[in-house]
Amino acid sequence: MILQMDHIRKSFDGVEVLKDISMSVDSGEVVSIIGPSGSGKSTLLRCATFLEKIDAGEIRYMDKAAVTTNNEGKAEYVPHKELKLVKEYFGLVFQQFNLFPHYSVLKNVMDAPVHVLKRPKEEVREEAMELLRRMDLESRADAYPFQLSGGQQQRVAIARALALKPSILFFDEPTSALDPELTGEVLKVIRQLAEEKMTMVVVTHEMPFARAVSNRVIFMDKGVIVEQGDPELVFGSPSQERTKQFLRNYQR
Repeated sequence: MILQMDHIRKSFDGVEVLKDISMSVDSGEVVSIIGPSGSGKSTLLRCATFLEKIDAGEIRYMDKAAVTTNNEGKAEYVPHKELKLVKEYFGLVFQQFNLFPHYSVLKNVMDAPVHVLKRPKEEVREEAMELLRRMDLESRADAYPFQLSGGQQQRVAIARALALKPSILFFDEPTSALDPELTGEVLKVIRQLAEEKMTMVVVTHEMPFARAVSNRVIFMDKGVIVEQGDPELVFGSPSQERTKQFLRNYQR
């Protein structure tokens, strides 16, 4: 088990956005999270990656507790030093790329392994170039983000996340900022990673992609998991009326 989240609750200004959510992700599994806007999908991802603090619940990575619930029912995070180690288990790819504009493509990919993990620069450079080759971006190593298309920038962001050698990779709507032509480039890369058995959690509105690539699909609405299971079952014959309604609206 790479990730275990139990009884997660999260409120913003008194409004409960995540209501007692539990989910787990096994090694090599691709889990897609789908659902309408405002259902809590991105918040769940942000809680899993500690960008948001949960109110209650437990989070474990590789059987290491990162968050537990105390006797008062409130979430308690492990000390900063321990949390820093837990953060090395995952990588995160955002909607908006978040590349350093003043760094070249190569430096964007190399920066964290060199400065955060303190790894030797030459070794990291070699690995970074190999990642750029895999992303079909080797020729753009010396370019800057503003010189790239959105699809290319997102592929650099994926290479940057992979450079830290995470056990699990999170994607938060990785194609929402791209036009349809560029979306295909990024989905192709994620598909390749799935074939290589990279463990991934993907929040997406790309339904055909989620159906084709995932081992499991989670449908969320109003802060709860309404339905989850094999993609063919969830998309082909959902058991919950709310899931049927959502997919009908999506297919119009």
